Amino acid sequence: MAPRDGVRCWVCGRTVEEVRASVGSTATEMTEVDRNMAKVVDARAKFVQEATVWWDTVPDQFKNMDFNFVMGNPTQFKSIRFIDEVQDARKTHVEALGEAAYLGRKGKEFSIGEFKVDAGDAKRRDVVTRELDEFERKTGRVLERRRSGGDDKEVGDATRPRSFDGFKLGEGLRYLREAGTLYYYVQQKLLELDKEEEKRKAPTYEIGMAKIKGIPKAVPLCTVCENLIKGL
Repeated sequence: MAPRDGVRCWVCGRTVEEVRASVGSTATEMTEVDRNMAKVVDARAKFVQEATVWWDTVPDQFKNMDFNFVMGNPTQFKSIRFIDEVQDARKTHVEALGEAAYLGRKGKEFSIGEFKVDAGDAKRRDVVTRELDEFERKTGRVLERRRSGGDDKEVGDATRPRSFDGFKLGEGLRYLREAGTLYYYVQQKLLELDKEEEKRKAPTYEIGMAKIKGIPKAVPLCTVCENLIKGL
């Protein structure tokens, strides 16, 4: 039988509200999920800031030139000082999303940055592939997987261009900013699922009727005190 509202624990004398408040107030340390979320949010903000600087500082006379041509000839465009940074972001963000889309659609294991999605984890895989499918639909482009070497034949819908194909430099920089933002957004979605799982596994604190050795009748015990007594 559950105790009535306002009942206090027979051992510590606290109500269930006081027990929950006490336990919650001691949990001051961030969990690993919280720390990872903070890192991702910070990285996303920094990336958006960097991508904005790229757009603002690229010389106007180059904005209408072919994106892939400019990126493929960095020594000819020394006045564009961030070409190496753009190429790095292209590889770590856009191609990583393309690889995730390719493997996820095949039901295989993949990673988005530090966050791995196992082949058997349909829920996490569906969250990622749904976001990537929507991005490709919205942009009308297939996320590229890699630029050279290896199996580069199966990249998605062959009727649509890959990420930067045919883009002018200005268009490519805008696309990169959108894809990079998505890269971090997908990581946040994965961490939200991790947070839900963390909450699901977290202990609940209640007051219920329980029997204690040596006490003839059942008494109200909070979860904390009951676990302590069980450990004696």
